[in-house]
Amino acid sequence: MKDIILREQKILSIIEEVMEYLKITQNKIDLIIEKKGEIDLVTEADKGSEKRLIDFIIKNFPLDSILGEEGSNIKGSSNYKWIIDPLDGTTNYAHQIPLYAISIGIENLETKEIEFGLIALPVFNDIYTARKNNGAFKNNSKITISNTSKLIESLTCTGFPYNRKDEIERLFKNLKIFLLNTRGVRRTGSAALDLAWVADGKFDIFYETNLNPWDMAAGAIIIKEAGGIISKMDGSEFDVYFPEILASNSILHSEIISKLQL
Repeated sequence: MKDIILREQKILSIIEEVMEYLKITQNKIDLIIEKKGEIDLVTEADKGSEKRLIDFIIKNFPLDSILGEEGSNIKGSSNYKWIIDPLDGTTNYAHQIPLYAISIGIENLETKEIEFGLIALPVFNDIYTARKNNGAFKNNSKITISNTSKLIESLTCTGFPYNRKDEIERLFKNLKIFLLNTRGVRRTGSAALDLAWVADGKFDIFYETNLNPWDMAAGAIIIKEAGGIISKMDGSEFDVYFPEILASNSILHSEIISKLQL
């Protein structure tokens, strides 16, 4: 455990610097430097944030593996793997919307478990963290999931994938279920932010399909350590390398799954 504590301490020493870089860079006029698809953007900040994080990790933990959204895939020889989204919510960011996040998870490759997660929300100056069996925190204060017990009184959040044309029927089916059975559905445009806000009790439920490991790794452990539950959409065991997640305050989880199976 001391190895993961050291990694937590080290990444916390640089995260505010990366947050400040993102806030400053968002004010630039020509942010977009690449398009992965018609609506899937890459900005200067995506690349710059990832480079800062990767360079720092390589300097401090040269034997660790790294998986980053913007193409970093480094195979190390240690038991630890950093799973990084340097800027989750790129479309928001490019449109000057302040809903975006940095997401960093650390996987123990021996146990196949995420042992540490960090989600930083630069504009809010909030840093969410969780270490296995140690609870979840926002700015060093402990957080817990909501205690909402009635599905109709819950607030859900979700996101829509870039390949939405291929997924449109499933998207509408799931959205209809949540619109009819909850108080409302929100979409912030950042899965990492959504997961952090479920852990913090702002949202009761988050679901999304067609996600990547870097979207979920940090948020998954933060929610678990805050007292919530995560799974696949059908209720089976969550897998960070399987492209979907259903997260809730745990009280509502079984009822949600039963609705989704109808």
